Amino acid sequence: MAGSYNREQIRAALAETNKAYSFYLDLETGEVVKVPDTDPSPDAEDLRNLVMEGYGDRFRYIPGGNPAPSDADVQSWLDAEGL
Repeated sequence: MAGSYNREQIRAALAETNKAYSFYLDLETGEVVKVPDTDPSPDAEDLRNLVMEGYGDRFRYIPGGNPAPSDADVQSWLDAEGL
């Protein structure tokens, strides 16, 4: 599944440490979606539902916590996701 993905956004998501958010790559747009995990607003709930309904097919989770992700880390994540 080759596509054009925003590698800088993926790198930023890999580096993220804020536990209040989860990050997903949208395979349709190539952009990273920042999902507020604890926001109770209807908009945040709609976004979470959209991502969960399309998880695996349209959206892929990007785990954070890498303090200094490199190009190789981005490529490794893409490869592991079969992208």
